[in-house]
Amino acid sequence: MGTRCKFTNKGWKEKAINRSRELTRTKQELKRQKARANKWRRNYYGLKKENTPTQVKGHKYPLELIWMAVLMHINFNVSLRGVSQSMVKLGELYGLTTKYISHMTIRNWCLKFGLYCLLSPINSGKYVLIIDESVEIGRERLLLLLVIPVEYYSPIVALRMEDVKVLDLGVQQSWTATQVAQKIKQKTEMHGLEISYGISDKCSKLRRAMRECGLKWIGDCTHEMANVSKAIFKKDVLANAFIIKMNLLRRKWILSKHTLLVPPELRTKNRFHQMFIIHKWAEQILSEWGSICESAKEELFFVQEGKPLIKVMRQCYDLIEVFSSIFKAKGIHNNSLEQWKETVKEYKEQQPLSEQAELFIKKMDEYLNRQKANIPENIQILCCSDIIESTFGKYKNKGVKIITDDVLKIAAYSKKSSLGEVARAMQEIKIKDTLEWKQNNTTISKLALLKQKRKTAA
Repeated sequence: MGTRCKFTNKGWKEKAINRSRELTRTKQELKRQKARANKWRRNYYGLKKENTPTQVKGHKYPLELIWMAVLMHINFNVSLRGVSQSMVKLGELYGLTTKYISHMTIRNWCLKFGLYCLLSPINSGKYVLIIDESVEIGRERLLLLLVIPVEYYSPIVALRMEDVKVLDLGVQQSWTATQVAQKIKQKTEMHGLEISYGISDKCSKLRRAMRECGLKWIGDCTHEMANVSKAIFKKDVLANAFIIKMNLLRRKWILSKHTLLVPPELRTKNRFHQMFIIHKWAEQILSEWGSICESAKEELFFVQEGKPLIKVMRQCYDLIEVFSSIFKAKGIHNNSLEQWKETVKEYKEQQPLSEQAELFIKKMDEYLNRQKANIPENIQILCCSDIIESTFGKYKNKGVKIITDDVLKIAAYSKKSSLGEVARAMQEIKIKDTLEWKQNNTTISKLALLKQKRKTAA
């Protein structure tokens, strides 16, 4: 009988090692899967939070819609009803069941944000004041005060809307110099501002108000150029005769086959400043003279006869363009004055100047010397108030025929509205605050008086 063979199975050890390695790999893979799941979970809830509309206390509509409505109406100049319709479509992107937003609700949002901007503090420091009174509409006059921070602004380019801040505004039937001065003193003391000088047109009331406040006055160069142009051409027989013939031709051709050759329309109020568009029309007629039909040439023959006048207008227009490009952007300074002198000298070398062009140069040189005498310090003097005219134009461009509490929106024109600021405005400013401001800073409009009379008569 043979000996029994002893066999020992030692494979368990190998299996245990392999199993241990497999468990380690499985645990690591599970850990990686959990990390990926947490990452995607965070991304999911982050996107969900971003796409979830933010609610504002006391308001039915979400903050994003309010912010977009304010932005569209104030900054993009969209009408209230246009904003209302756009907001309904925008609400569909957020899954909101918004069928209609009242245009008056949007107006209230804009007024609240405007009042918030008007009441916002202005950093203390040195500022330049720009002040003007709007054109009379009905019985109301709008007074607007803008300030430009001198320390943070370098006049290299023309002023933009975001460069200025609204110091104050108000609506009355009329403003006196004392009332304007009180407004300036009150607001500058409230914000702790130091006004270096003020810019305005030649309105005696505004100049007197600045004197009462102890401010140096700088005349607006745009109004100065308009006044000089008016003085040069107002009593010019040839210019007035040319304008009369041009206006008669416009009335005759406005609905005729010669519509493309119709002269431009001039506003009566500032036709002497606008008249420089005449030379553009006249030069176009002369350049296309060969292609104009004979019947039209007979009516336009006065343009051929007025070539000397057109040349004079062209020279004055060129000088206005040069003056504007230098001083509206760079202000009055030794460098800009030297540039003006060199440019005029080069222009004279190119062609002999007319008597009117020489007079324009002389008057503008006198204007520059007066401004330098007002502020003898060697600083750049801002001398252009076009930004305040642009503000009035933007306000009136909305089709507003009367001045109401809608002027509050002007305070937000230069403001870069953000979600946070709009949220604070909606929470801090109440409707009663806008109504109180309207009562204290505006007057009853002509339209409101008319409605009252009709209601009384009924």
